[in-house]
Amino acid sequence: MSGRNSRLHGGVRSVRRFFWLPRGTPRHPSPVVPTLRISAFCLAVGALAAWAGWDEGPIVMTVATVWSMLDDVIDGVRHRWPAFAAGLAVGWGVNKLAHASLHAPDASWGEYSLYASTTLAALATFVAVTRLPQRER
Repeated sequence: MSGRNSRLHGGVRSVRRFFWLPRGTPRHPSPVVPTLRISAFCLAVGALAAWAGWDEGPIVMTVATVWSMLDDVIDGVRHRWPAFAAGLAVGWGVNKLAHASLHAPDASWGEYSLYASTTLAALATFVAVTRLPQRER
């Protein structure tokens, strides 16, 4: 019975760490180079999907963007939850603005340009917010 309780307690500890880091844990800004790699991956997958006529390319770009931001949140970057919220909000806003102004003759390349701008704006906002100075306590 004690084995089950220790597993349960370990799971609770992991969930708490996901939402609240322990005091004194160093918080660094989000690294730029891995974020640029994710951006390049998203752009390459989207371009390949647009070229091939694959309709799920924008979904893969969006999932890779959100996964990259969540990975940095799990690592405990500085201002992680406000940065995640700001990245999602900016990405959503750019998506809505781009949908309103999309007039492309080829729908797949139009969707690619829309989601490429959304991906880049969301990741750039996330990295920028994690680079804001930390408040002294």
